[in-house]
Amino acid sequence: MADTYNNKQLFLKKLIYRSKYTGIKETDILLGKFADKYLQNFSYTDLISYKKLLESGDPRIWRLAVDQELPFNKKEEFLINLIKSFELNV
Repeated sequence: MADTYNNKQLFLKKLIYRSKYTGIKETDILLGKFADKYLQNFSYTDLISYKKLLESGDPRIWRLAVDQELPFNKKEEFLINLIKSFELNV
């Protein structure tokens, strides 16, 4: 059980780091603050979905955030909506 916890914590740290260093400064700031606030409470499944979103790249995340592209699935839609609501409250 402790090993599972340690693996999740390592995965979480990597995602937070990746969120802060995406390649575009504005995205780094937004996703870095978002990751700091939300990822700690995400399930492992949610973290994997977030990782897939990050891997889709900054341009796609931007298009999703400004409604120029539709999410692939409900999980991605949930994440984008959470990011959008966080952005409005920053």
